[in-house]
Amino acid sequence: MRRVAKVILPASVALFGLSFFMRNRLPDKSLVLEPLLQNPIQTKDDVPGPFEVTRKNVTYTVTPLFGYELWGMIVSYHHSASFIDISHRQWRDYVNTKDICVIWGRNVETGVYKRMSFKNRDFTCFYRYPDQETAELFTENCLSNNHLLPADPLVADTVLKARKGDQVRLKGWLVSYGIKGTPYSRRSSTVRNDRGNGACEVVYVTEFEILRQANAAWRALNKLSLALVVLSCAALLVM
Repeated sequence: MRRVAKVILPASVALFGLSFFMRNRLPDKSLVLEPLLQNPIQTKDDVPGPFEVTRKNVTYTVTPLFGYELWGMIVSYHHSASFIDISHRQWRDYVNTKDICVIWGRNVETGVYKRMSFKNRDFTCFYRYPDQETAELFTENCLSNNHLLPADPLVADTVLKARKGDQVRLKGWLVSYGIKGTPYSRRSSTVRNDRGNGACEVVYVTEFEILRQANAAWRALNKLSLALVVLSCAALLVM
């Protein structure tokens, strides 16, 4: 048993390290689903009036602006509950649970995203291209950073499961929202060609679907290898 554990431990550590990086690869353009080639749909039809939402004993007023539906590939994301995120805690914003930066249209059709790097912080998606050729191929109007406000626990759970490389569909309303009775509110962008502060979409999400999961095998291997590392260490300690 000791000899087996001594063999499994380094092998599982190596597999964990490899799968840790491979699990977040962006898929090849050949794996892109056809719905992602279309632009988001924004409409004024059947938009409800303002309503209230309560999260963690804080009540917010949510004002829908447009109906919204988006198909895209997640290139980076940020959890609002992350320990490095202090902005949401300071502002008592418990309704915006996750941000996802997504691409669609020409950006997925050309595969330009494979040459680029993306990352998210509290409220911003950053992207970088290595050269001018990539910059000319990339279409800024086919990328958006989305502040997601899940409508219910089921939607919230699916949103939290979505990872980098996943192809998703979301539907709901572009909204403005703020703590009830306060003058401050966050307002969604309603166009795709703006930049900088206020350019993100704020979406009250009523439907969220993972159309195709990326790197499912590598994600499973990552969890398995971590479990083997823990079990091997425990076995060696016991023996």
